[in-house]
Amino acid sequence: MYVAALWRDFAEKFTDLTVSYELYRRVFEEENIAFGQPSQDDCEICQQTDRHSKQQLEDHNADNCMICISSKEHLERARKARREYQDQHSDITNKTYTADMQKIILLPKLTIKQHFFVSRLVVFNETFACLNEGQKDLAMLWHEAINGRTAANVAAAYVKCLEMSDSDRITIWADNCCGQNKNWTLYTTLCHCVNQEWGPREVSVKYLEKGHTYMKADSVHGSIGKKLKKQAEVLTFPDFVDLVDTAGKSIKPVVLETTDFHEFTAQNRTRKTKHLTLPLLSTICCATFRKDSRLMFFKTDFDQEEQSVDFLTPKCDVKTFPPSRGIPRGIKICKKEGILKLLNDIPSTKKKFWLDLPTNEASIDLVSNVE
Repeated sequence: MYVAALWRDFAEKFTDLTVSYELYRRVFEEENIAFGQPSQDDCEICQQTDRHSKQQLEDHNADNCMICISSKEHLERARKARREYQDQHSDITNKTYTADMQKIILLPKLTIKQHFFVSRLVVFNETFACLNEGQKDLAMLWHEAINGRTAANVAAAYVKCLEMSDSDRITIWADNCCGQNKNWTLYTTLCHCVNQEWGPREVSVKYLEKGHTYMKADSVHGSIGKKLKKQAEVLTFPDFVDLVDTAGKSIKPVVLETTDFHEFTAQNRTRKTKHLTLPLLSTICCATFRKDSRLMFFKTDFDQEEQSVDFLTPKCDVKTFPPSRGIPRGIKICKKEGILKLLNDIPSTKKKFWLDLPTNEASIDLVSNVE
């Protein structure tokens, strides 16, 4: 069924080529292309180590093997991070979240096959699942016509979490994704936040080891995904917000508006100078920011003593918060028109969301591109 639909779409788009369905289907089989759900939880490093172990002879010397040594260090980092994560549950003086972005969501979701072949609206969900008992899990929601998924855009979700946390000490657990959760733009933003009058006294971001990052935010995503799978149609973004609201008793959807996105930028120094060397981002397992300070306090091992570094450029004023973006990002007119063609028969009240969607010919399509 899916191959036939893809072939028809191919024939409509490439009218100057004549390719029979039989040829199209045969190429699919020869290239071993299949439809399936990819595995989400396998660790690449551990898989590589398993393959390496099966290939070795009995006299293999693991003490001198770089693969074996790296694997041992990797598992030790994963063990330490998981132990720190478990200990965090008992700290009642600290508001603790786990942060992660849900996999791509496309709207509208329809029962007709044609919607698979139209570039739909990309929706983002940066979840902050709270580890404190009785607290809400915050699902920060926006779509590509409001803003994209750059480091600065994701940092805006972190700021909203801090604003809503109602705590002076906040810890956020995240994975090691540099594009979203470990970058100088986020660190600059958090330093700005703690130095505002409304900001908390201390914010820490802690990282689980790559490949071993399962946390509470993944459970929230699972609940939303299960609800989305059961619901045959989700016509608009407000409908998706309602779906998230009913996906779990502890889940609270928070829609980010255009004014929530500020012009955050990375204002870190050059990594190596005559008098200063910044830590490599890949080595950081904990980064902390404190009120009335420009310093980043960090660890590269959970068992080591905390270090500090003035990572910001001298001209960076942490007391001055960057201005709001002010205008929505928008999507291309052709994309908006393509979606509206799918929705001829829906109620006018639902269609209004799509008619009011802002457009901008300079915006790239985030279904197939990365900003």
